[in-house]
Amino acid sequence: MKIAVIAKTRLPIVEPFRGGLEAFTHSLCKEYLRLGHEVTLYAHRDSDPALNVKGFYGEENRDSDYFEIYENDEYLSILKDIEKNNFDIVHNNSTHELPIIWGVKETVPVVTTIHTPPISKLKAATTICSGSENLHFVFPSDSFRKSWHPFINSRSKVIHNGVDLEKWPLIRENSEYLFWYGRMVHSKGLDIVIDAAIEMNMPLKFAGPLDDKKYFEEHIQPFLSENITYLGHLKQSEIHQQMIGAAAVISAVRWEEPFGLTTIEAMSAGVPIAGFDRGAFRELINNESGVVAEQKNVKSLVKAIEAAIQLESSNVRCHAEKFSIETMAERYIKFFEEII
Repeated sequence: MKIAVIAKTRLPIVEPFRGGLEAFTHSLCKEYLRLGHEVTLYAHRDSDPALNVKGFYGEENRDSDYFEIYENDEYLSILKDIEKNNFDIVHNNSTHELPIIWGVKETVPVVTTIHTPPISKLKAATTICSGSENLHFVFPSDSFRKSWHPFINSRSKVIHNGVDLEKWPLIRENSEYLFWYGRMVHSKGLDIVIDAAIEMNMPLKFAGPLDDKKYFEEHIQPFLSENITYLGHLKQSEIHQQMIGAAAVISAVRWEEPFGLTTIEAMSAGVPIAGFDRGAFRELINNESGVVAEQKNVKSLVKAIEAAIQLESSNVRCHAEKFSIETMAERYIKFFEEII
């Protein structure tokens, strides 16, 4: 099968990943290629060349006041190139509205995996266009599909995200510290995790890109100490090594997260999860792999962490194996074949 994959072009699809969307796109393209399909990834030009990248754009104009116009031109160039290359299917993983609008008039089927909440332009495009027989939509969780249901006028499918289980082998050996990793922004709730660690008098290590420097300087940096340690922006192999001594990984998000790839990665390494009942969290864990905080506050989160720490690593890993990259990619390919 000849597959065009459209990425979000703002960030390169390469390690260290800035977020789950970049990690998802990278691992899925690798798996498509491993399964013997012909893949062209339309992405930022600094993306991993092993993914057969067609990179039209890099860092130019990223800080311009007119970036939105520039970004529109990026996607128009990508779509024009796709029209010339006789693909069997287009897998759209961008968060931009143009691939959806463009797909209405095309003969090549367009499958869009929705990765963001219903935001203005993307919501408008799906509301107007999703009745087209040529457009198809995938959601990474049931809870997320429900949030989009009022704006999607066609059949949609849920395909849970997956991770490379060989890349995230069982490694947890002891319970020395709490661990958190992700983008440092208010919605991810790292400050809440710090409060919980302090309440428990337990060390916390965390990693990730400083996407919101003001948030970091005001809510995170004042608490850095021997017990609260920032490790920097790490590659996945470096994050995996931190799982050796992790008592638990914490999810304290302030938004309805569509999936939560870090939850699966941590569980794959044998580390149990404790978190708030937000977004897809309940869909990703079971009683042997994680604990849901009864309320969305620090005291409830502490109780959940204390319970999660007791969970057996082998059982945690066993549950994570339901979310393999192989299963995810095979489900996408089967969906593509049905559409074609």
